[in-house]
Amino acid sequence: MITRRNFIKGSAAFGSLMFLSSCSTLKVRRANSVVQVAIVGVGGQGMAAVKRLSPHSRVVAFCDVDDSRAAEAYKLYPNVPRFRDYRVMLDKMDKDIDAVAVCTPDHMHYPVCAWAISKGKHVFCEKPLTRTIWEASDLARMTADANVITQMGNQGHTNEGWRLIKEWADAGIIGEVEDVYIWTDRPIWPQGELKVPAGQPVPKTLDYNLWRGVAPYQPYNGSFIPFAWRGLRNYGTGAAGDMACHFMDVPYSAFELGFPVSVTANSTPFNSYSWPAEASSTMLFNSRYGKGGKITLHWSDGGRRPPKIKRVDPDFLADKRNKNCTFIVGTKCTVMTNEYGLYTTIYPRMQMREMVKSNALPPKKIPRSSFAGNPHGEWAAAIIEGVNPLANFAYAAPFTQVVLLGMVAVLMPNTPLEFDPVSLKFKNCPEADKFVSSLYPYREEFLPHKVD
Repeated sequence: MITRRNFIKGSAAFGSLMFLSSCSTLKVRRANSVVQVAIVGVGGQGMAAVKRLSPHSRVVAFCDVDDSRAAEAYKLYPNVPRFRDYRVMLDKMDKDIDAVAVCTPDHMHYPVCAWAISKGKHVFCEKPLTRTIWEASDLARMTADANVITQMGNQGHTNEGWRLIKEWADAGIIGEVEDVYIWTDRPIWPQGELKVPAGQPVPKTLDYNLWRGVAPYQPYNGSFIPFAWRGLRNYGTGAAGDMACHFMDVPYSAFELGFPVSVTANSTPFNSYSWPAEASSTMLFNSRYGKGGKITLHWSDGGRRPPKIKRVDPDFLADKRNKNCTFIVGTKCTVMTNEYGLYTTIYPRMQMREMVKSNALPPKKIPRSSFAGNPHGEWAAAIIEGVNPLANFAYAAPFTQVVLLGMVAVLMPNTPLEFDPVSLKFKNCPEADKFVSSLYPYREEFLPHKVD
């Protein structure tokens, strides 16, 4: 476990850990002891959170709506109190909980985070931060008001990929950036013109009412619980919502992209129930790193890929084994990386080997995280120190909104959308404004405040 004493004692090891602090040190609960963490959703990805947080904090409460999914965590930590309802947990154990890790399906990220922040807890949330653009904006507001320490669970942001690429760009290795091409094999779950499945008996281990949370009623069916909810519009954010928070983080961070000037998308058929099986989007950004001050980002999912990329062998693009890739095309060279910012190299690799041999690459100047690949541990350490990590909600909220803009563009196919992040409205397409917020009213009992 990390205490403030051994955190300071190990300052040499943590010297490379990057934090973004506010004007003053943030509020730190139990600063002279260990951080006491509650985990909401301890099956699946939540189990990874349990394992990554345990060495750096004290896990004091588990919350999961499905006893079967949570069984591994319950077996490993039999003495940790268990709850099914996060509201009950935060009420009964308020004084014993410093921080909350949220590992639920996407539609419950905002409600659980909002409830925890309203109770003054530090919050970790898996990606995507929220299901809608409005939710992200509201969490950013709540976080600023509460002055708590937050983190979105993006492994790639703790890795050095975006840092390397930024250093290469600053040193002039890449030249002016022209295009970014990203593709993924997701979805690996059903999407498209799906029909609402018939109801099935709810397993005795599952509280389906709590699983639905803010969402409207739909009969339980094992086809979408516990995993394939990602492709359903009431619960998930599709392939882009799942993976773009990994992929896009690299160019977004390295080239300081901010919000796009315009977003255009198209897809295979879908309906009001499910996201499409295949989709593509094109985002145009202003950036000082771009050729003529502009960078175009091309996203493809569901098996779609760009037909060609400058300097990239066509055989590489055609090889089905290359399922998840990012290529950054500059006027001087092309850079390749993967979804987590690992294995970053100048392409082709022969050119990278030659540059390494000739000592042509710049020195590493941007501080690296001591928690590469472990955003959970980085968050726990940040709480002890009382400063926000780089992927805090002030960063994660607008970044998530950029990702979700691609999903809104899918709903308005082949229409260039221009978004205003201040008003949360589209400048040129008011009919798209309805997609900024949830299309269904939330069940208010799962929220700490009324949503208009």
